[in-house]
Amino acid sequence: MASQKLLIVWVYHPAVGHLVEALQVAANYYSANPKLEIHVLVNSKTPFVIGNYCEFISKVHPVQVQLEGFNLTSFKDIEQYEFDYVIFPKRFKYSHQDFPEPLLKANHFLQDYFKPKIWGGYNDTPSLDETALQENPYSGFKIKIPKDKITYNLPDASGAPIFSVMLKGASKQTKWPSLKTWKIILLHIKKKYPEALFLITGVLEAHGDIHNSNSQLKNKVETFIASIPGAINCYDIGLDNQLGIIKDADILLSPHTGFAFLGPCLGTPWLALSGGEWGEQMHAQKSFYNVLPSCKKYPCNRGNRKLECNLRIKYNFPIKCMSKLSSKIPDLLIGVEKLLNENYSFSDAFNDYQNSAISNN
Repeated sequence: MASQKLLIVWVYHPAVGHLVEALQVAANYYSANPKLEIHVLVNSKTPFVIGNYCEFISKVHPVQVQLEGFNLTSFKDIEQYEFDYVIFPKRFKYSHQDFPEPLLKANHFLQDYFKPKIWGGYNDTPSLDETALQENPYSGFKIKIPKDKITYNLPDASGAPIFSVMLKGASKQTKWPSLKTWKIILLHIKKKYPEALFLITGVLEAHGDIHNSNSQLKNKVETFIASIPGAINCYDIGLDNQLGIIKDADILLSPHTGFAFLGPCLGTPWLALSGGEWGEQMHAQKSFYNVLPSCKKYPCNRGNRKLECNLRIKYNFPIKCMSKLSSKIPDLLIGVEKLLNENYSFSDAFNDYQNSAISNN
């Protein structure tokens, strides 16, 4: 008997964090239905190749969404399939305002186009239909990178703790710690863990602005990395190698960036420097630790940001919670200690997060 087929339609913003959402949803349905053949439809602007590294996903289908609609030629490879089940994001049911017009039109088109043979619905949304497909929310899973894809060789750490560090995300707004703050953080970790290695990774272009040439940006980042004992420059090493160094690290240290959401999915706990508009979703049942800001407006999405922080962004200063991170060093070091303990579980992490959220508000 042929396997039943599930299509997960996750054509949304191309940020990596939203791709990770799709992978988590696929893992949830696979956990409850291990004989399913799972296909995932995503925005072609996201690094969709990562989905191919998930053994529970049969195929990832990228589609191009343009202002006037679809590029239909990018849609051909999926037309050969008939799907028993079709799943859309629950935000498409409850919060259309989250979708820019082209993406909203695309999802309406896809919902009309893909007619499931058995049932169609939304993830994490109860249904009274007896034919509805079941899922196991927050199921564990792991992205497995083929060995031949990794060409970047790390130095022998000889048992020293390894930190993969992402200084910032792609946004040009000043929502990230400054390099001065980062230096304070990393030097405090180095003081407590003298053998620590810091694999500082990212894409140089993310640091760009109208005031700096590429050579100036390169010099700025290289000068910073050279000022940190035990730091290694892992910038612009390619997607697979970047995934590889995160996978091989003991801890991923980063503020809220879409790419950082991949850490737990690679088996590496995320020590998140929380703050700004969005809270973190911790995927794949991996331990985590959040250094939470002491701010009653966090997370300050949907126009809820402090006037002070709006002004700081306007004049190119880090938002308040990122500029005050040096006061959170003791909490950060607690997080490091916990995450280096292999017995620190996802449940432990959740309990600590809950307690920290209460104490910081």
